[in-house]
Amino acid sequence: MLKYEVLKILLASSSHISGQTISNRLGVSRTAVWKAVNALKNDGYNIESVNNRGYLLLENKGILNRIEIEQCMHSYKYKTLPKVIYFNQIDSTNTYAKKAADSITSDFLVVANTQTLGKGRLGRSWTSPGTTSISMSLCIRPDLPLEKASMITLVMAASLCDAIEELYSTKPLIKWPNDIVVNSKKICGILTEMSSDIDGIKYIISGVGINVNNDEFPADIANTASSLLIETGIVMDRARLIASVIYHFYENFDIFLQTEDMTSIKAKYESHLANVGRKVRILDPKGEYNATALGIDETGALLVNADGKIKRIISGEVSVRGIYGYI
Repeated sequence: MLKYEVLKILLASSSHISGQTISNRLGVSRTAVWKAVNALKNDGYNIESVNNRGYLLLENKGILNRIEIEQCMHSYKYKTLPKVIYFNQIDSTNTYAKKAADSITSDFLVVANTQTLGKGRLGRSWTSPGTTSISMSLCIRPDLPLEKASMITLVMAASLCDAIEELYSTKPLIKWPNDIVVNSKKICGILTEMSSDIDGIKYIISGVGINVNNDEFPADIANTASSLLIETGIVMDRARLIASVIYHFYENFDIFLQTEDMTSIKAKYESHLANVGRKVRILDPKGEYNATALGIDETGALLVNADGKIKRIISGEVSVRGIYGYI
């Protein structure tokens, strides 16, 4: 789309650039450039137009689109740069990613400004209001045994913590295995899904929902949910946060692949693990019981001490809730 080609040029320029220069670079008329600039203005971009000087992009007001995401990604030194697919609105980024995985053979990232039918673990819904939150799904095709796939959730959780610590002055915690919390309130969830056949894993999709610039929540979840804005006071460029999360994921994933388990990033994960040393209640279908969380093992299972016995809690088999408060 022409307006995005014009946007790339404006983003790369620190001074006014003439319509003629842009038209020459793109091989289009000045009228087409003028229309593209107006389209960007309608999208919310603040573009200054000065006679005999040209156009200057002043600010983007946190606008999210494919170009903004790719520009932020290029500010990092990615070893692997996934293809970015962007939607202003979609039902579910995970649902789309599963369909697209049949035709796209490389890694790719699906991002939506608004997600209408987001989902979390155990069939729960995930609300994703436009302009304030992040809804994204990363599809990868690792050469891993099937039993290793669930650990990708933990790798993504550690990566989210890395990104938040990089961009905010706060220490996020992980409520095992897939929630990120700040000040005892959930600000992010992860849903990892996999497809396999007789030859092994076809693809793994890690869906992430982050409450970024939300300033309020419905009454029914206000006591347990929050946003990075509410907890830190920082208004964040969502494209920048997306780029940071994906960058740190590939860094941690490369480390994970060296052993194909959590051995090398176990210490990092546990440094953020909210449940360590705390009393938790295990909601096992065979019977609920109290225990003390100890950490994780190399497979990502949660280790707990229940009446002097060490037990391994496996994601998907049980739920863990803190006895006091959300975590």
